[in-house]
Parts: sequence; structure tokens; C-alpha cells
Amino acid sequence: MATYWGIRNREVQATPPPAIQPAQVTAEQLQQLVAPIALYPDELVAEILAASTYPTEIVEANRWLQQNSSLKGAELASEVDKQSWDPSVKALTQFPSVLENMDKNLSWTSAFGDAYFNDQQAVLAAVQVMRKRAQDAGTLKSTPQQAVTKQGQTITI
Repeated sequence: MATYWGIRNREVQATPPPAIQPAQVTAEQLQQLVAPIALYPDELVAEILAASTYPTEIVEANRWLQQNSSLKGAELASEVDKQSWDPSVKALTQFPSVLENMDKNLSWTSAFGDAYFNDQQAVLAAVQVMRKRAQDAGTLKSTPQQAVTKQGQTITI
């Protein structure tokens, strides 16, 4: 074998770099992440979960909504449909305060989106834990505006 600068030539086998593993989030950390939205109606929670995986679009949509604050109802929906955002982000334009909170708390939105992307079941379980706590504390009840039901261990709003 020939040597070059004191190093022997030998066949080098390429080894792939180790896969990057997402950081494990504890159940308690997930509960803290979901706490701000856990008591929202299920349909809104679903949109927030999906939209949180698109933090850049959240920012764009909120800025766009601020610039087009005169649009309302069907006109707003029509203009939003022309945007290239994910459907979940588009849906949140109907909830401007939610969209604004997600934009203002972008680190939370990103962490929430990452957690949901990496382990949807754990995030949904954390939502249920927070709902059960609220129900046990007597703060989650049906009202004329929303129905709270329990099917097995699942609490729906």
C-alpha cells in the first residue's frame, strides 16, 4: 500500500450521517404547549394544529389580514382563497385574534407545530389531559354557545 503524508491509502466506506432525531418532549411540556388552545372547539383546534406546522404562512397571513382589514365575510373568504397558504392557515383568517396570537408568539407556534408534526397522538392526548383537568375543576361545561360531551375518555367541545 502506498502512503501519502504518512497515511496509508485504503478504501474508505461512506457511512451515512446519523438520522437527526427530534427532541423528545415530555408529557408535561406538551400539556404546557397545548394549554392555550385546549379548550377551543375541536374544529378550531384541528385548524390550529395543522396551521402551526406552517409558521411562515401564519406570519404572512396575519400581515395580509392586517393590510386588508376592511375585507369582511364572503369578500374576505374570496380574497383569502386566492392566497397560496395551506387551507388550515386560510381557515384561521376567520379567527383574526387566534391568527394574531400565533404570529405574536411565533416561538410557541413553531414548537407546537414541531410537536404536532413529530407526534400527533401525544399532542392530542395532551389536549385531552388539559380538558379533563378543566372539567374536573368545573371550568369546562356546556353553554348555550358550545356543547361539551364525553365519549369514553374523549372530551369533545
